[in-house]
Amino acid sequence: MVKLKTAAIVFTIVLLTVRSAFTQGENPKSRHAPNALPGVEPEMLTPEYWIALNDDADKVIMRPAEIERFNEHVRNKEHEKVSFEGPLHNPILPLDLPDTLPGAELNKWLRSNINKLFSPDDMWGSHDFYDGRNAIYNDDMKQDLVDKMNMDGIPGTITRRFGIIVKHTSVRQYPTHVPGYHNTETELDRFQITDLCVGNPVAILHASVDGDFLYVESPIARGWVDAGDIATADRKAIRSLTDDTNFLMATGDKVPVYGDPSYNNFALYFYLSATLPLIKNDSSGYTVKLPCRLPDGSLDIKTGYVKSDADVHIGYLPYTKRSIITQMFRMLNTPYGWHGQDNKRDCVGTLRVAFRCCGLVTGRYMSDASTHQVRFDKKLSIEEKMAEVAKIEPVITTASAPGHIVLYLGKGHNGMLYFMHQGGWGYEDDDGTHLIVNRVSINAVTHKWYHISTPNVFTTMKN
Repeated sequence: MVKLKTAAIVFTIVLLTVRSAFTQGENPKSRHAPNALPGVEPEMLTPEYWIALNDDADKVIMRPAEIERFNEHVRNKEHEKVSFEGPLHNPILPLDLPDTLPGAELNKWLRSNINKLFSPDDMWGSHDFYDGRNAIYNDDMKQDLVDKMNMDGIPGTITRRFGIIVKHTSVRQYPTHVPGYHNTETELDRFQITDLCVGNPVAILHASVDGDFLYVESPIARGWVDAGDIATADRKAIRSLTDDTNFLMATGDKVPVYGDPSYNNFALYFYLSATLPLIKNDSSGYTVKLPCRLPDGSLDIKTGYVKSDADVHIGYLPYTKRSIITQMFRMLNTPYGWHGQDNKRDCVGTLRVAFRCCGLVTGRYMSDASTHQVRFDKKLSIEEKMAEVAKIEPVITTASAPGHIVLYLGKGHNGMLYFMHQGGWGYEDDDGTHLIVNRVSINAVTHKWYHISTPNVFTTMKN
């Protein structure tokens, strides 16, 4: 479980360069931040407040054909390489990948992460990894991870196999569930790359020595996934699930699926923006196809049942400001989770699933998904910057800087501008008390939790 305690945590997009300012040892005087942060009025903590501020809340921003063009652009856009192998700027379609991959390519990816294991980048002053006991990883422990990667087992030519995720899972940088925390005070697992929803297709390239982990290419990341969370099948069988246009989508934070129509046998949760093929719906609820893994690892399709009052939607939501506001507020106050750690979300994960509910698909990072961008000169005064930001379209615009990304929510009735975002850190009160936020919240852009002086790229999500 990720206990972010009192450490200051900022999600990093490329390279972490900011040292956590507060830890339990450095500042014993701490408490949780109020539900409404300073400058936030109680009524602002409802989606209705922000929907009412937008006269065009129900205007469709992009229709399905336009969204597909947007998604294709994101898949094909050129990006600078991230600092380690795993996260993908460009989302991919695993089932469209070629039948084979040169073994040397996989070897290169894995060698890159082996190098990062023995010579990690600086992270807030730390060049070490700590396991769940707070024991530092020594070279023997690191070599054990390398041995599990089965480097000698990589053939000259890899024949891709295919699979589907059968329950919410993690993509790991190394084949282990044991964490690689960056210090002994903040449980932030550097071995975590991202999370994957049930129903995500994957291409399988390699297996660990013990077979417990599979190295996969998923829509948003490459990495190691617990083999028990993947069912294998041919492309056609997996496409019959992933390409089904009649689907049920989770619009709540997490939605329970049951194994019987009486809803007595809990099967799993599917998380916000995840989809399952819909068989039927009536007054008693929804019946869906549920991908499952047989003991031999192959795919089985069972029937799942979702209650009639569950927070779900048939198909994607229309891409409107109402939809984005509603989905963001579904996640209000949900706790922070580094890179999807422990089935929680970080800053970009929160935004990614909100937009995915409308059919927009981005990679692990989304700060430059669209070409509609405004970049601000750091020499601007705060007043000048606020005046310019006020001209930008709210709700469908993200604001980012290396280390964090937020939603530009817009201007309140009081004339102040506001951000909404998932932030894994806190701030100091006037009396020096450290106030812990570590959740999805709203803040006035002049507040220190995330000040308008920080983000310099504003990206509007449209063609």
